[in-house]
Amino acid sequence: MSGFSSDWLALREVADRSARSRLLIAQICEFVASRDLGVLETPLRITDLGCGTGATLRALEPYLPAQTHWHLVDNDADLLDRARAMARPEQMLSVQQVDLATDVHEALARPVDLVTASALIDLVSLAWLERLLDLMPAGAALYLALTYDGHELWAPADAAEPQALRAFAAHMSGDKGFGPALGGAAAETLATMLASRGWIVHAAESPWELGPTERALIEALADGAAAAVAETGALAPAAHGAWHGARRRATRVEIGHRDILAFPP
Repeated sequence: MSGFSSDWLALREVADRSARSRLLIAQICEFVASRDLGVLETPLRITDLGCGTGATLRALEPYLPAQTHWHLVDNDADLLDRARAMARPEQMLSVQQVDLATDVHEALARPVDLVTASALIDLVSLAWLERLLDLMPAGAALYLALTYDGHELWAPADAAEPQALRAFAAHMSGDKGFGPALGGAAAETLATMLASRGWIVHAAESPWELGPTERALIEALADGAAAAVAETGALAPAAHGAWHGARRRATRVEIGHRDILAFPP
């Protein structure tokens, strides 16, 4: 699974980095320090699922030890090549092309201290999340960031905004290659699953807060949502066009996300 262009990933990376919960990043740093990896002269080992061009690596790298080994996993060979090209020459890095929808076990077969993913689990099914947790390597922590939570604010808003947002949510629940997607319920669902298994779970909001300086991202989001809502047929063509135009002209946009950091029992 990938299905996302490098242009789209580059467009959203700045907003993603600004949105990530600093509290959870600080807790990752505490987790790393508590493992005494430097004393053991063992690199911190991170596996990043659905890595794209390596945005999670670039976001966390300033906070982690220099001797950190990143294992980047994606189904798109071109994105993996780009991730490798964008890494620092001294970066300890390996890549693996894996279809996470069917073969996530291959990505998790190696020893790892922290498993990460960004903007992934709102696309997956309950069954896939259960499989992920069943396969988590012993002792590894889990950091899943920027999961869409269904909250959106577009201002000024068109009158059809509530109806269109409901249609978008319905479209998100379709199969994205992992079975029926959890969409906006993903983060809460995962937190409940982890707690039921005895994990220590920390969650924090990580919303995009966009304004006039993010015009290109706002317009791309409007266009993507318009295409999805059009597939549902929820709005008549004229209403759809007016709503789409209003979104493209929005001057303030909030897109809700949640970050989760969990430590094994």
